[in-house]
Amino acid sequence: MAPTLSGVLRGFIRPKFDIRLPDINSMMSAREAEERLDRSGGRIQKRIGLRCKKLLLATFIMAVCLTSVDAKKKEYTNRPCPMAFHEIGGKCYFYGYFPLNWYRAAEFCHSFGRGVSLASIESVQENYFIKNWLSVNGNHNTGVWIGGSDNGHNGRWAWFPTGQLIDYSNWGPSQPSGGDQHCMYMVGGLLGYQWADFHCEFDMHFLCEEDVNDNEPWR
Repeated sequence: MAPTLSGVLRGFIRPKFDIRLPDINSMMSAREAEERLDRSGGRIQKRIGLRCKKLLLATFIMAVCLTSVDAKKKEYTNRPCPMAFHEIGGKCYFYGYFPLNWYRAAEFCHSFGRGVSLASIESVQENYFIKNWLSVNGNHNTGVWIGGSDNGHNGRWAWFPTGQLIDYSNWGPSQPSGGDQHCMYMVGGLLGYQWADFHCEFDMHFLCEEDVNDNEPWR
């Protein structure tokens, strides 16, 4: 017996794949896993939040401290130097273009008023700034008197303006040479403004420093 048209069509459109509904128990397990993940994620976010708050607080405290230090530094460095003084490395100096002996140079510096005397170079940074300034603006054919001396205590060099024994130094080769050379100067020219001792009565340029003697004298 020949197949009918309806039978052929039913066989043709019969689905070849079984569609199964998801298991309810497996759906509940996935939901529980998702909830657990959310809870653990919340705890992690809470921990991260606390650490971020601590980091922000520490950053804020550091910023306040640095701002205070910068403000004090700015307050000093932005203060204008007196007339005829030059700002060098955050301090104020007067460069004497006219030659005087060491004693007369000290007297001239003192004539500017309280706190001004021959320069006392007490750190490598201060020496660096002064040396660079003199390399550009100084007279390379002569030296520059500064405030070091061993007058009255031969061989024990101290800063005359402050009374402090010299700690940092930048003596040139074979310096100080001693003898009757008791005053300090910076050697110009090719020697790059290293320190040396010389006869105090010799006339040369000099360097005054403002606010130089604010220390207690050594005993």
